[in-house]
Amino acid sequence: MKQNVADYSFEYRKKQQKMIQRAILIAVSVFLGITLFLNCILFTVYTNSASMETDISKDGVSFVCPFLKKPSRGQVVYLSPADEEKLPLYKSAINVAVSFFTFQKYRPFNSRNRMTGKNSVRRVVALPGDSYYMKDYVLYVKPAGQNFYLTEFELTSKPYNIRIYSVPAEWDGMGCAGSITETNLAKDEYYVLADNRIEGIDSRSYGPVKAGRIKGRLLLQVFPFNKMRFF
Repeated sequence: MKQNVADYSFEYRKKQQKMIQRAILIAVSVFLGITLFLNCILFTVYTNSASMETDISKDGVSFVCPFLKKPSRGQVVYLSPADEEKLPLYKSAINVAVSFFTFQKYRPFNSRNRMTGKNSVRRVVALPGDSYYMKDYVLYVKPAGQNFYLTEFELTSKPYNIRIYSVPAEWDGMGCAGSITETNLAKDEYYVLADNRIEGIDSRSYGPVKAGRIKGRLLLQVFPFNKMRFF
């Protein structure tokens, strides 16, 4: 029995609809998979300043693990701004996906904030409950429950470098303070510093960081290739 044109046209449209539905399902599944991966496993961060040199390069790309949000002393974390505007869930999801493929250079829905204007990468030098003071750009820390101060370098298991150079005396206190009086951290606060102690904006300017601002920990710098390293 021959198939008439109407039957053929109906079957063709039906197949076409199934193909479109399958393509949409695949696209949604890929988008959800990428969003889940970026929120729970790994995402990339682009460093566009010299605030963390020499260990973290300007124009470098690093991997961040978002479920590692409880750092130890000396570890490097990815921070959200203190006054970041909360976006709707769908806008946040689109931001996550687009920023992954652009190495955090572009987000379609940028929130406005007054502090730094963007997320940042900083090193954790004091933990909740610690006491600290700074002298000559080096932080001295008395861990919670202990009686003596040690330098930030003596308290970390993995060495790191900081960048210090001479500045005019009148610069002290203008975001690059080299001295800080003794202060205590609350139970949910971290003190973070830029490795470039002269040029970086950090806790000396905006104070201790609440635990909720930590969006993940840096694991590996992958670019530039000649400076690949684990953190």
